[in-house]
Amino acid sequence: MRRVPFSMIEAAKKYDAEAVEFVFRHFEGFIIHCCQTASTGGRPFIDGDLYDHAQAALLSAISRFQFRTPPPDFKGGE
Repeated sequence: MRRVPFSMIEAAKKYDAEAVEFVFRHFEGFIIHCCQTASTGGRPFIDGDLYDHAQAALLSAISRFQFRTPPPDFKGGE
């Protein structure tokens, strides 16, 4: 899975609309996958209430995200 660049997380935390949208798009497939449920006919569909709740949870997670100094051996990149 590709990572969200640090600069986008930083901007999203400041509620930059484009950055928040980028983060939402990045996780949209995962959210849709988690919000699928089967109908009475057995066909999967997206539970809209669950989807809205998941997006609200993601926005909350963005606002609570805490930046920490990486350990000396960290070799991450954007």
